[in-house]
Amino acid sequence: MAKKNETKKTAKQGPGRPAISDEKRRGMQKKIAACAQHLFQTEGYHQVSMRRIASEIGCSPMTLYKYYDAKIDILRTLWSDVFGRVFDELDALAAKKMAPHDRLSALSLAYVTYWLEHTEHYRLVFMAEGVTQPEVSVFMEDPKLIARYNVFAVAILDATGELSQEALKLKGDALVCFLHGIAHNLITMTGYSWPNVDNLIDIALSEISKTEKV
Repeated sequence: MAKKNETKKTAKQGPGRPAISDEKRRGMQKKIAACAQHLFQTEGYHQVSMRRIASEIGCSPMTLYKYYDAKIDILRTLWSDVFGRVFDELDALAAKKMAPHDRLSALSLAYVTYWLEHTEHYRLVFMAEGVTQPEVSVFMEDPKLIARYNVFAVAILDATGELSQEALKLKGDALVCFLHGIAHNLITMTGYSWPNVDNLIDIALSEISKTEKV
């Protein structure tokens, strides 16, 4: 009886491929993302297919789908990596001891400087062709990403004093608009003689730092 039960148990388990370990999955996802990033940047996101990525890596498209459900998921992974680097830098900067206005200025300059020094990341995140608005919204409306942008809200609050939630949100959103406008123009309109980045940011902060009610 024991032998019969053992045979049945073995038959139930059956032969098959071992499950992919978490370490192997992370390693393969990293490899796929790195390959995709190169292709997206050299050939354009809209031109690259999952089959193209699989071919470059040397695996079948079916294998690729074991790690990512769709091409947009690979792009979102790349976006997450970029924003992770950006805000890790900003969080480290925010933790340093400095005057509130100096901290706000330093954070703003560091944010713009990151994009200027990594224009390929800026184009990957904000200028990828073939990405739909809903696909972008799913990523940009992620509460985790929104929370990371709070580093600016905290700095604004410290620099300007007490504000209503409505006023703080308006100032925070306005600052991000200012900073992205500066970065975007300097990256995409290189032929124009723009003022010094520090001066552009100073003008933006002079408005953001006003303490009157909004």
